[in-house]
Amino acid sequence: MALSITRPAEDSYTQLKNKPRLRLLRFNLAFLIVLISSLRLTAADAAAQMNGNSPAIDAFIQERMDSLNIPGAALAIVRHDEIVHLAGYGVANEAGDPVTPQTPFLLASLSKPVTAVAVMQLVEAGQIDLDAPIQQYLPWLLPDTPITVRQLLHQTSGLDETQGYRRNLEPDGPDALAASIWRLADTELNNPPGAAFEYSNSNYDILGLLIESVTGQSYGDYIQANIFNPLEMSSSFTSLESARVAGMSSAFYPFFGRQTSFDDWMPYTRAVQPSAGLIGSAEDMAHFVLAQLQNGRYQSTQLLSPASLTALHMPDPATGPGVQYAMGWAVWPFDDAALPGDEPPTALSHGGEWLGFSNLILFMPEYDLGVVLLMNGPGPTNGSAFSNVAFDVALLALGLEAQRYPPQEDWLTQNLRPLAIILILLLLVSGAIAIRRLRGVNFSRRDGLFFTALALIDLALVGYLLFVRLPAATSVPLTLRFEPDLGLLLLVILLLTLGWGLLRSLWAVWRWQASN
Repeated sequence: MALSITRPAEDSYTQLKNKPRLRLLRFNLAFLIVLISSLRLTAADAAAQMNGNSPAIDAFIQERMDSLNIPGAALAIVRHDEIVHLAGYGVANEAGDPVTPQTPFLLASLSKPVTAVAVMQLVEAGQIDLDAPIQQYLPWLLPDTPITVRQLLHQTSGLDETQGYRRNLEPDGPDALAASIWRLADTELNNPPGAAFEYSNSNYDILGLLIESVTGQSYGDYIQANIFNPLEMSSSFTSLESARVAGMSSAFYPFFGRQTSFDDWMPYTRAVQPSAGLIGSAEDMAHFVLAQLQNGRYQSTQLLSPASLTALHMPDPATGPGVQYAMGWAVWPFDDAALPGDEPPTALSHGGEWLGFSNLILFMPEYDLGVVLLMNGPGPTNGSAFSNVAFDVALLALGLEAQRYPPQEDWLTQNLRPLAIILILLLLVSGAIAIRRLRGVNFSRRDGLFFTALALIDLALVGYLLFVRLPAATSVPLTLRFEPDLGLLLLVILLLTLGWGLLRSLWAVWRWQASN
């Protein structure tokens, strides 16, 4: 499932601070030459320091993989205008093939920043106006509610988050994106456009259809021709079949704690490709990050103008304490990354989670540093611990100590599997006792109170699961597809409460009537 912004614990941040801009100075030619030489030496020293810390980073990744039961990972670190660390760890599939920096991973929500760049390219070309209503291009979509392209990029359109997740299970096909967005034509908004931030895949999928509408190309063809090819992203794909032929990592999932390939069960549909369906390698995404750090340029290719890149990185709505959302990026002050004597640097990041994949990109323009970490094997009970690895890698790359950020999931979430199994056992025991009483010779008032209590417990459990716990996962079908072991446990609990519980209650009412 494409999830919202991934970040370390909220209490490690403060509000963004306004930093004074450096004044432009005039230099004579001799001083300018000395300055350029100095900067080159500084860059070389920084790269050398990074390379010197590579063994510590590799050791840290291996330790976290062992601790978190991560089958495979790929890492890329960029500093200034080059990749300074590139490595693969563990295995990509059940055959044991090693992960390399060129191994493709499903990027999940890391697709959103790519889509944002594509939209901005078309803004530069004069084919899209950021402040025009989307109805100017897709007149049938919410015709009575103008939503601007900018609001879609900033996730302030008012579209529903859970609806965006449910669309992950829509049918795949060449026209899946258009068909899916057509179904949103008359959808209700949660907020007036521009009023509030709400993370929804639907925002970026509408932008994907906008790209198709103004270019006459499929979304995948546009991305391949205008982003993947110019950035030399040769291990990146807009086709799941092509990626798997090229050695894409399997979708490992800790099914009842055992890492298992779920390739045949993994949801994939081009209905959400612009928000969650692109595929790429760590090395390729490092090229993408370099363009973010180098004013829109990668080597000799100018992907975007500096002005467009500035607009992409400019935060607008607040998403939480100290965190804002730009166009496809979370923007926040990385307090723990401040070097001695410096203010906390501004970090831009985005996470991407799906069944079998957990990814994170983070970069700090002030330090010319970027990190790409792609992993397989996350589970629903410790997904934040996977993402936190990338934040610690960024600290290590700066020569700082890893903070070993704790998981953000609460105790209940971390222990869902054993708690669900214990609950099922208790329900089975109560079921056996109920059958024994129902088959007894007499049915007393005490028995009636016992079955009334069981019915109330069933109702409380069902109410909690369906109306309190499940909204985080959005639905039973989504839970089954993205958290299969927890989904199976949920189904068993519902069968023992709604199913057997209803049958047991009807049987108890019959016995009560028969005995009176």
